[in-house]
Amino acid sequence: MTPEEETALDTARLEELAKGALVLAAGAEHSSYRASLDWARAAVAEHGPVPLIRPGDLGSGRMSVTVSLLGSSAALAEQLPTGEEPRRAVRALERRLGKAADAVVPLNTAAENALLAVATAASCGLPLVDGDGCGRVLPLLEQTTFTIAGIDLAPVALATPAGDVVVVEAAGSRVEELVRPLVLAAGGWAVAACYAMDGERLAAAVVPGTVSRALAAGGPTQGDPFALWQPKPRRLGIGRITAVEHPATPGPDAAGGAALPSRPTSVVVSETEGLHRRFRLEAHNEVLLVLADGAPAAAAPDQILMLSAADQRVLDVERAMPGIEVEIVVIPAAPAWHTPQGRRLAAAGGLILLSPDPDPDPDPEPEPDARHAKHPDAERPEETRW
Repeated sequence: MTPEEETALDTARLEELAKGALVLAAGAEHSSYRASLDWARAAVAEHGPVPLIRPGDLGSGRMSVTVSLLGSSAALAEQLPTGEEPRRAVRALERRLGKAADAVVPLNTAAENALLAVATAASCGLPLVDGDGCGRVLPLLEQTTFTIAGIDLAPVALATPAGDVVVVEAAGSRVEELVRPLVLAAGGWAVAACYAMDGERLAAAVVPGTVSRALAAGGPTQGDPFALWQPKPRRLGIGRITAVEHPATPGPDAAGGAALPSRPTSVVVSETEGLHRRFRLEAHNEVLLVLADGAPAAAAPDQILMLSAADQRVLDVERAMPGIEVEIVVIPAAPAWHTPQGRRLAAAGGLILLSPDPDPDPDPEPEPDARHAKHPDAERPEETRW
């Protein structure tokens, strides 16, 4: 990424990032997304462009901090940020660790989180790392490639719009249940600074290039948001939605009985080109499985999207209606999510997977650099868990 000035996120490139960040955020709340964009615009206007650096540029001995929005995006739209939340969260984590941060990392680069990372980097005067801890969207703080690589989530510093600052130290699996009530009590949302690590560990654990990927999706693409993406998403087919079905009684999720926020949905798409297959998309929060004429064609943890054929925008499952023409696209998950540990971690938040991990070891050793695991493109799913 050279020269350096071409990698700075100024106001123009921020607009591209904002547009591209919607690709992985089906169902994004429009009002909170606009509030986050205004927040990032104000931060960049006040503090100047944000340098974008490669994960490997940080080096050992220099610390990165990961940031994320916690809580309800609707609450963010109702209780607008003061603009100080990211800086207060990062400074609180720095005080706890006794070391200054040298770079900011997005937890993921979808919708509000991508824009929050820019606002944080700008307000703290730090560069933004071109990468994130997911490569896709997952609901829990500990569901990251950082966790797979054995990097601690805690300590976690929270800053709320009411001015509260709270630092939580706990085992990674406990952090989520501790911070959610705090966020609710603080008004419904907060900024979290977490996963402090040096540049060497970051380079081994991060999903690289995700900020550049979002920039490419938001730039001039001649109607194809994936024109410049690497690796290329897999296009399953184009067709028309012929049915949207919901079970009469939503059941518990596969992670142990907790109900997921959305309702289970089946979307039937009749292919209008090529083989004229009948696709069935099974979704709960997101599309988890695609069947083509009854045979598995794609499954989580890869991310499955429906794009409106009219404008190539992502169509949220909750907005799917018969008659809409869509293209079904599969974005490969980072290889770390296809390791046994990665699949177990993805399933921990209710993501229902195919071909469950046969390894009975409940406490495996962390994989220090799971990015290099082989992506099983040639493997076919063998079992469906519903």
